[in-house]
Amino acid sequence: MRTIIFPRHWIISCFSAVCIALSARATTFLTLQSTYLGNGWFQYQMNVMDDPFFTEADITGFNVNFTNQINQIGDGTNWSYTGSDQSYSEWSFTNGIPARPYSVTFLMQSSETSWRTATNLYDGAVVLMSLYLTDFNPLLDGDVVSRNIVGYANMACLVPCDPADADGSPTNFLYTLKLLPDVNINNLIQTNGGVYGVDFDWAYTNTFVLQGTSNFVDWTNIAYIWSYPPETTWTTNVSLLNYGEFFRLELVADGYDTNLPPLGDAVAPRSSMAANIGQISTTPSVTGCQFANGQVVVNLATQTGQTVQVEAVDGHGAVQQTQQIVAQGTRATVTFNTAGLPNPVFFQATTAP
Repeated sequence: MRTIIFPRHWIISCFSAVCIALSARATTFLTLQSTYLGNGWFQYQMNVMDDPFFTEADITGFNVNFTNQINQIGDGTNWSYTGSDQSYSEWSFTNGIPARPYSVTFLMQSSETSWRTATNLYDGAVVLMSLYLTDFNPLLDGDVVSRNIVGYANMACLVPCDPADADGSPTNFLYTLKLLPDVNINNLIQTNGGVYGVDFDWAYTNTFVLQGTSNFVDWTNIAYIWSYPPETTWTTNVSLLNYGEFFRLELVADGYDTNLPPLGDAVAPRSSMAANIGQISTTPSVTGCQFANGQVVVNLATQTGQTVQVEAVDGHGAVQQTQQIVAQGTRATVTFNTAGLPNPVFFQATTAP
């Protein structure tokens, strides 16, 4: 995960002995570039990254709050325009999910030729997702008990509007979506002009590797660190300045892993999950979600007579809302009111206690 790299003068004000920048690596799930092209045409380019915290990440739907739509052009091979619901332009994926990373572009035309940046919930774009978690995904340290979850995320973007509502926004806007929270690095531990540790906030029990560099190109693995929620202070008797002036933390394993490669080797997040085949066949499970009449409908695979609990969880893995049903067949739906749900929000199904 990654936090903002502190500008050098910030560090001087906090640490007078040395000038150091500090970061923690983050993972971007996708980016959305919205552009006003003129004559009422808007372009939305969605770039889906290969986020290592998900063994599979399917984008199943894309909606934009697009008033007075009169024309649209999409990827006719994989996406279909499914119409408009309460001024939203709705698109569905129809032809298998491509390997990540990939990019897709949507063109939409409005009779309005003014625009604004939509930043409020459900005021911009919404992406629908079906996800499979790796075993080192921090969500599994919370209340998430299923590797198969579905959900959606709201994203800020440019949208057409009445001239009176135009806000002077530039013609380009880039939104970065991260499904997991960043590591919050607090400070470096200093003694007699040397740096001998790091203090950071992280709400889960994970294994990190601390890395250092002098040029942001060549990174050296320094040490494996275990996190102790909510705040971790790690120290060593060797000055970190031997490894450079800049440092970062990279999450490499779930829990406290002792079976890790030597620090001299390349380090990548570790997962024991080899494949997703058969995961969805375990019931109860979530199979998708979509919007209808201002609400979100969660689709389920169930067994007749099964008591199913459907939970809405946030990006920290904490349950925010719960509903319970008794399945009348092998398929069921549960409807949640979107008011009060977090952004992003994920849904999981479990057998009720």
